[in-house]
Amino acid sequence: MDALCAESQIQVCVERKLKQKQRIMDIVELIIQVLKNENWGVFYKNQPMSVLETQDGGTLYEVNQVDECEIETVIHQASTKWDTSQINSNQNKNSTTG
Repeated sequence: MDALCAESQIQVCVERKLKQKQRIMDIVELIIQVLKNENWGVFYKNQPMSVLETQDGGTLYEVNQVDECEIETVIHQASTKWDTSQINSNQNKNSTTG
């Protein structure tokens, strides 16, 4: 009976983590979609443009745009870290009040 209870708790934890991961990915997709729909871009503030030389000696400037994949990765990491801190905070509150 204890094994069934433990297995059930493990399954609930796995399902909760999967739901959390899906929710994070939904948020990331929403942010990327808003950026695309509004025709917005994200660039590096420390070096927003780079200079490119042309064959005729002229100068061409290129915006140092952040790739969508990098945006998704950073948002996913930040939201995972935030969710983890929220869960830990809630657990600490429950252990001190309970």
